[in-house]
Amino acid sequence: MYQGYRLAKADSPYKDLSVLIVDDFEAVTRILYNAFEEMGFKTIHKAKDGKEAIIRLENQLVDIIVSDWKMPKMDGMQLLKYTRRDDYYKSIPFIMLTGNIHQGDVIEAIEAGVSEYLIKPFSKADLADRVHKAFVSPIPKSAISRLRHERAEKQKSEERTILIVDDEPNNLQVLGELLKDRYKVKVCRSGAKALEICAQIDQPDLILLDIMMPEMDGLEVCRALKADPDTEFIPIIFVSALSETKDVVKGLELGAQDYISKPIIPEIVNARVDTHIRAVIQREKMNQQMDALVNAARVHEDVATTFHHDLRNPLTAMLSTIPLIQLDEQYNEELDIVHELSEIMMNMIKNHDIMASLERGDYNEELKEVTSNDILAKVAASFKALSQKKNINIEMDVDPSHIYMGDEMLSFTMYSNLIKNAIEASPMDSRVLVKSARIENEIVISIFNFGEVPINIRGQFFDKFVTNGKLDGMGIGAYSAKLCTEAQGGKIKLNNKDGVGTTLTVRFMAGEQMPSEHDFKG
Repeated sequence: MYQGYRLAKADSPYKDLSVLIVDDFEAVTRILYNAFEEMGFKTIHKAKDGKEAIIRLENQLVDIIVSDWKMPKMDGMQLLKYTRRDDYYKSIPFIMLTGNIHQGDVIEAIEAGVSEYLIKPFSKADLADRVHKAFVSPIPKSAISRLRHERAEKQKSEERTILIVDDEPNNLQVLGELLKDRYKVKVCRSGAKALEICAQIDQPDLILLDIMMPEMDGLEVCRALKADPDTEFIPIIFVSALSETKDVVKGLELGAQDYISKPIIPEIVNARVDTHIRAVIQREKMNQQMDALVNAARVHEDVATTFHHDLRNPLTAMLSTIPLIQLDEQYNEELDIVHELSEIMMNMIKNHDIMASLERGDYNEELKEVTSNDILAKVAASFKALSQKKNINIEMDVDPSHIYMGDEMLSFTMYSNLIKNAIEASPMDSRVLVKSARIENEIVISIFNFGEVPINIRGQFFDKFVTNGKLDGMGIGAYSAKLCTEAQGGKIKLNNKDGVGTTLTVRFMAGEQMPSEHDFKG
């Protein structure tokens, strides 16, 4: 692979060249910009869509274009076609950047004159390799016919195999001749041989199985195949005489997919076989899609885990270093802001990791005694600025003796989400009331605000991504609170009274402490 991006700028083959980056996603643009800087390009231009790119191209000449496919106003394909109509730009390298890997779209891009194709996500080495190829050996028009040839060869290599099992040679010949032009056909004259063929790595995609055979009949073969995990999914079509109806029913009960009556009618045989082969292909595609989804989920989780792990290190260093910095007093406020933001980012990482663990069901910290008043006081203090902004009083009526079995980190996260939601939902110049009580062997914490939950989301209030009216809301606060509550063995409930307000109640198993005046039987 070409490693030009590692060259010093003075040694770069691109030191006198310019590039135009066209992408509406700022993060991708930054990655591309840095990559082209490292490759040693003299000038790097940027545009957010095809229309802005055209304006750039009219005002300055560039030596290569790298464009995203999907963009507003004018997409990458439209930009490609526009440039290929221009006398100057019709021959310069054009790299299409996209997540689209459909072969038909690839062919369309080649026909339009694309030089190279780069699939997201990509590495700097991948980009450097594509840039090198775009200058040295751009995709020729003949590649279209090559792609089509490769597609035809692939289809040929994926030719489906039909196994015909019958003790009568004439029947094997008739069915074999009927199917050989469209399928690869294997034949055998005994049930034992059929099982031997199906046990091989190159299994048939479909079996046409005669019922009446000596030694081992079709029903025994079907029973054996369906009992083996390696062969149970091979579809079976029985080939039977009209007098064998009872045996056909038994075969269907054993797991056969269909039957064909003798004497055979070619049109019916073709239709039945084609239908079941299509089902086989569809099942394979579904399995591939499922594998792709699982792999994508694993990759996403691995990337997120690595990202959060790596992000902790600089944040930890920042939090440790900031108190040691000696600055003029005039910068103390700014330094406090940086420190506060760093702590917020660290807490965001912790909260994300906790939620991921809760969703996986592997958060298994031992429950310990949690003092309600201590946790709630910390949470209320953390939202002082937010409550002051709306002139909302957070009124606490929490008994210091109310201790429950839980987890301090989960409790802090849970109450943070609930109180933040309560403040945001409250009308200006109102109150959020936080109370505690002991009801029999449970500690009950209630958080009341004078706002109301819209009727259209009350039934899904604790579901993921449910939000209403908040432009920056992600809809995970109540969902996170529910996960945190349940992970501590508790219960959470929403109670909305029209014209009165909203109460969120959490209940936990009480720790060992004496009852107080807050406690009552319920």
